[in-house]
Amino acid sequence: MRAFVSPLIAIGLTLPGSAWSGASPVAMNGTDAQVATNLGQGANAGGLHVSLISGRRFGVTTPVHILTFAGANYRLAIDLARHAVDNGVQTPSSMCRTTRGCVAAVNGDFFNLTPPGRPDPADAVGGIIRNCVILHTPQISHQQVDLQAHTVSQDLSWSTTIDVNGASVPIDAINQELPMSYVQVHLALSGTLLYTPAFALKVPAARGRVTYYFAHVGGTTSPTRINTTAQLELVATTTKSFKVAPGHIAISAPRTTALATLATRDVATMSTVSSAGCDNIGGHPILLDHGVVAAIDPADTFLMKPYARTTIGWTASGATVIMTVDGKDGVSGATAGQLVALLQSLNVVTAIALDGGNSTTFYAEGRVLNRPSRGKERPVGTGLLVVKN
Repeated sequence: MRAFVSPLIAIGLTLPGSAWSGASPVAMNGTDAQVATNLGQGANAGGLHVSLISGRRFGVTTPVHILTFAGANYRLAIDLARHAVDNGVQTPSSMCRTTRGCVAAVNGDFFNLTPPGRPDPADAVGGIIRNCVILHTPQISHQQVDLQAHTVSQDLSWSTTIDVNGASVPIDAINQELPMSYVQVHLALSGTLLYTPAFALKVPAARGRVTYYFAHVGGTTSPTRINTTAQLELVATTTKSFKVAPGHIAISAPRTTALATLATRDVATMSTVSSAGCDNIGGHPILLDHGVVAAIDPADTFLMKPYARTTIGWTASGATVIMTVDGKDGVSGATAGQLVALLQSLNVVTAIALDGGNSTTFYAEGRVLNRPSRGKERPVGTGLLVVKN
């Protein structure tokens, strides 16, 4: 599809319905300067606002959509396709419509797609912590954003270990769809892998490995809740693939780990630690970090050429800014440098890019407001929602 190029003026869109009552739209008079001024002064303390602004002074000629809010009336929420890890793909608009209180949505992190004709689990590349529970650990080193602390990092900080008869067994990954394969990345089934009921697929099986099936005892919180310990009772061992039931976890490991010393009904202690915060999702690249412009690799053509983009960021006063730029891969949209300039013009000091290109979607007011690259909204693995408290 050809790139959509159009002269833009900045307009304010007040979103209707009870979810938007009390909103305080940013005053605008045809330039994005008013958006920046209001954000810098901590405007929108009680409401949420959507704007269409011009990026022409930064060389961006495609539509730029902005969503802003501050205060306690709204919050960001991470959603998964059909509310489970590796459960195929779903459009951001559908995620929003099936989530109570959701008023807006954009696409989330980058994700892996399997070859045509095979099931499409849409495995996220980065880590996911939602409501203080680790749902997914990064497939590779991947930038992350803490949605509560408004901070960015180069990777997800986490560790999970199982205490087995005095020996400590480290967990290498949580809820990862393995083996996996995408451009320049090919990972075989290896390491000690943990799966929870949030994982939509069956626990993988391979020669030389065994799966230990535990019941979660002595607590009601999720076993992978950060900065907690959990008591696990072994109920079975198997070499077959199966789906994890509620109240249980499965650990797939080589036969040589200390887990092999456990007998049925033995109890082990699992500890999970993370400084990443209770709501964390992956993205690439980090654009701004407390006012400092992040270095951009000139060899990364995805960042140096114009593409459709989705970003999340915050101003110094704590206002949340979600921005999308329409475009066509390598032809129109925004480069990483142009994204930084646009964000700085809105007084954003910390920001990260989410998945872009064909995935870029801006859903609000009950409809998709941007023009996706392929002419229609693309189903994705994760979404970032705006939910009314």
